[in-house]
Amino acid sequence: MQSPEQLRVELRRAGIANAAIDAAWPQWWSSEAEGSLSATAELTFTVARRLGLSPRALLEGEARFVWRDETKFKHLTSAMTEEQAALSSFGRAVGGALMQGVPSVQHQRFASHEIRESILASSPVVDADSLLVVCWGLGIPVAQLRVFPLNAKRMHAMSVGIDDRAAILLARSESYLAPTAFTVAHELAHIMLGHVDGGEAVVDMEDPLQSADDGDDEEAAADEYALELLTGQSNPSVVADTERFSASQLADAVMAQGPQLQIDPGVLALCAGHATQKWDKAYGALKIIPPGNQDVSSYINELVHREVDWASVADDVQDYLYAVLGIADADV
Repeated sequence: MQSPEQLRVELRRAGIANAAIDAAWPQWWSSEAEGSLSATAELTFTVARRLGLSPRALLEGEARFVWRDETKFKHLTSAMTEEQAALSSFGRAVGGALMQGVPSVQHQRFASHEIRESILASSPVVDADSLLVVCWGLGIPVAQLRVFPLNAKRMHAMSVGIDDRAAILLARSESYLAPTAFTVAHELAHIMLGHVDGGEAVVDMEDPLQSADDGDDEEAAADEYALELLTGQSNPSVVADTERFSASQLADAVMAQGPQLQIDPGVLALCAGHATQKWDKAYGALKIIPPGNQDVSSYINELVHREVDWASVADDVQDYLYAVLGIADADV
């Protein structure tokens, strides 16, 4: 059996970031436990479970990721096989940990227009706030990762299927709610369209809103579902009445037209950015459109610590989630 020092060396050799190793290291471990063979074995099992590694292989000195073949990577560019395995296994481990504290809801599939109509019955537009409420209501936790398994972040977001349940993990930290609304809608689409059935997972390596069409049918279907959910149309047509426009002009236009169309103004600005490829103007408009710049990551994880039933989560799993999501003990 490896010593704790040897275990850390092997994990780093496998490409796992120090921050992820620290998060996976249990709080109960102490220098006094080093002399205990059973404590060292429990340490190895705990770290393996939290990082999605094979416990038996890790006991034998090899960091081998458990999950890979069950994960579909979208907009994949230069990530190596082992990096893919790390992302997949880590995501499944975090998703499974979250589900311990979320009541199981009978799995149902809803069409995009059904969810949109349900939201619009009590809200003027479909936005990030209302989408997050819907996800949690459906038993689908949505969390912002603060710790990543690799030194370089190599994914945008991930939808994880475990048994007949699912979770959404966001990797990219956003400063505005509108891009988060599209990402959550896109990942929810993967779940509702059955792309993670049978315990599969989908990893969007790049932002699907700004990624070029690569002929992936599942991605195209998820985009259409997300857009119909957010705007009422699977392929909204946004036409500027002038070839050149400023960020402030775009902000004024979408704030005037968005409520009339029952579309969140920030989402409408992103649709204009996609149609014209003038992303600088779109994001410039987001600075002006209320609520403007926000710490979206903290907002999302505040929902996590309010919605999760922490009494149903094992203490050691709580510690792990606090570390991975950046939640202080005092917050819970």
